[in-house]
Amino acid sequence: MRGSSFGYLLKSGFKNLYHNRLMSAASIGVLVACMILIGGAALLSLNVRNIVGVAGEENEVVVFLEDGLSQDEIEQIGISINKLGNIEDVDYVSKEEALKTEQEKEKWGGLLDGLSEEDNPLPASYRIHLVDITENKLIRTCEQLAKIEGIEDYNAPYKEASILTDIQNAVTLVGFIVVVILIVVSIMIIANTIKITVFSRSKEIYIMKLVGATDTFIRLPFMIEGILIGVIAAMLAFGILWLGYDYAIQAVQTTTSSWLSITSDSLVEFEDIAAYLLGFFAAMGAGIGMFGSVIFVRKHLKV
Repeated sequence: MRGSSFGYLLKSGFKNLYHNRLMSAASIGVLVACMILIGGAALLSLNVRNIVGVAGEENEVVVFLEDGLSQDEIEQIGISINKLGNIEDVDYVSKEEALKTEQEKEKWGGLLDGLSEEDNPLPASYRIHLVDITENKLIRTCEQLAKIEGIEDYNAPYKEASILTDIQNAVTLVGFIVVVILIVVSIMIIANTIKITVFSRSKEIYIMKLVGATDTFIRLPFMIEGILIGVIAAMLAFGILWLGYDYAIQAVQTTTSSWLSITSDSLVEFEDIAAYLLGFFAAMGAGIGMFGSVIFVRKHLKV
């Protein structure tokens, strides 16, 4: 395509955007709202996953060792545990340390006080933090632990893992549904904007076809208009979302609520995902704009 033709097409795209500024503004407004909701859903999902991860770190799997194991056997069990997948860190707790810890808790009414090492009923153990504590991963890891020789029993937070898994699945499903609905709405809004433009320029299109303009040449200005609508909306949505998210983070960090103050340290920093989010918004806006343009231009091109 020659430079003059490309310049004409680009100019036509901007002209269409200006002539249909009311509908274009409406399309941009709807797209901005959709992108903010999509970005907000994505940020919520990321933050929920981070908070769930922090909650998961507070839960640990405890494996109890058989009595009478030698130090070499105990160390070998620790090596075997570390070789399993999904293991973040492993801490060994001796019988003496376990007894001292339980005595300090004072929940046994003094029953453990005065016990000698020989009379210590508590087993040695390994306390294990997992990388992923969701239900399926936890079950699989525990099955592997049960196969290690020298481990008598284990205690795993199955209930907590089930709750965390349900939360993650719910957030993922709801986020996906919201994104799909908003993308469909955005495409239809832009498509209707282009439809009005096509009808308003039907005579011009007819004359262009009479002088030999190809369908592709006629479509391109409308596609450029749709892309411009999408990109403008992407820039606006990105800026608004950034300001709104920073304001929300500051509100959470300065709140007096103990629960919110605990979770604030695990919240996602907008700067960490800004480049990815901007790229996604720009690609999404341009893609939706171009696709929405193609729908009605193709349908109403024969005039």
